[in-house]
Amino acid sequence: MKKGFLFIVLFALSTAVFHSCKSEPQFKVGTSVAAKWADSNYYLATIASITGDKYSVNYADGTSGDVVLADLKLFTEKENLKTGDKVLAVWAGAKLYSGKIKELKATGAMITWDDGSAESEVAFGKILKL
Repeated sequence: MKKGFLFIVLFALSTAVFHSCKSEPQFKVGTSVAAKWADSNYYLATIASITGDKYSVNYADGTSGDVVLADLKLFTEKENLKTGDKVLAVWAGAKLYSGKIKELKATGAMITWDDGSAESEVAFGKILKL
């Protein structure tokens, strides 16, 4: 009886740990991310180093900075995007702007920008589903 109870408790704990780890995005050095800048906008960046809860990032424009986990977002995988999705996507330069996916193509998505700018194609790996 005690062995069966212990097995159930251990199984429940290992399942809970697995699910909690799985739900947290795993950021690694070299990962391309959307990182928040001091102006509260997100920009294309790459994780340069991780020290405790501090992530040092190199922004695509050549600047660098330190952010916390809450200021990082992983770009959405191609297979998780669909027509009509609201997104943040890299437009000109490295800043992410809001828009909606109009059409999926082989290498990216046509984005209709919320600010009325002309539609443009954005490569997969630079689109963040909201």
